[in-house]
Amino acid sequence: MNKAFHPLVLVLLCFLGIACETPGPSLRPAQPVGLGGDSTDILKIGEKVQVLLSDLPTGNLLHDLTISEDGKITLHLDQSFVAAGKTRSKLEAEIRTRYVPSFYTKMTVTVKQEERFVYVGGFVKAPNRYPYTPGLTVLKAISAAGDFSEFGDKTKVTITRTGDVKEAMDCKAAIENPKLDRALFPGDRIYVPRRGFFNP
Repeated sequence: MNKAFHPLVLVLLCFLGIACETPGPSLRPAQPVGLGGDSTDILKIGEKVQVLLSDLPTGNLLHDLTISEDGKITLHLDQSFVAAGKTRSKLEAEIRTRYVPSFYTKMTVTVKQEERFVYVGGFVKAPNRYPYTPGLTVLKAISAAGDFSEFGDKTKVTITRTGDVKEAMDCKAAIENPKLDRALFPGDRIYVPRRGFFNP
């Protein structure tokens, strides 16, 4: 009886997922809200990049560049390329196609992005820089920084964008209406000021 019953129990356990487990990928630790997910290498206006042109007869050429307001970068031999909105691999392929075979018989192109962060400072519990990921907003970044401190003014938060463009945001209103939350971009800086004595 036991010998006949044992396989049926095993099949049942397999069906329920209790037994017969197969090795799988290890789970990653949970990440702070707003900072998780897959990163992206889509290039953006104002972003700093390095473009290395190697395997050239004259040696390697390294360009340290900032993507201009029109989304372009200019490289060796005054060649311009639209970089904004493209992945690094697509831009690398376009650069190589432009130079080979028109200018060189061989070339390796490597595009590197500056490491992406947003900065949260002022009266939050853990002021610091935090990795940028797509979909990151002001409230999510402040949450990642431990939330507002006891003295943080939620109504007068400042966002400093690329080019020192400043924006004021009422985070208290955005908490009540998430549509008022604002998207962040790499390099953005958030500052939470101290709450005034008569501003609870």
